[in-house]
Amino acid sequence: MVKKMNAEGVILLILNIGTIDNSPSGRLIFTVFSAFAEFERDLIVSRTQEGKAWAKANNPNFHDGMPRKYTKEQIDFAWKLHTQNHMSYSEISKKLGISKATIYRRFRELRIQNINKKSRP
Repeated sequence: MVKKMNAEGVILLILNIGTIDNSPSGRLIFTVFSAFAEFERDLIVSRTQEGKAWAKANNPNFHDGMPRKYTKEQIDFAWKLHTQNHMSYSEISKKLGISKATIYRRFRELRIQNINKKSRP
């Protein structure tokens, strides 16, 4: 974006650094600060990945991503309503207040778990 603006003749004035324009010194300043920004971003990503790897190895309750809103018991109850009471996803959604998207996703996970359990000797 900065390169595009510089090509159009825009000069950026950074208060504590100076100007970044299409001159050799302006491009140097931009390149140096871009390199530092990229380096810092790479460090953040690396540290985050190391922390996740450590947590996966040392924390049996570690779950990558957002915490689940509904417990296993709530989903099992919804599954029971679907399989035993033959309730539709819409009916379950209205009754329990769980979105249909969540029901689809969690039921798919349950089906995969059941398939994996059955395929084990």
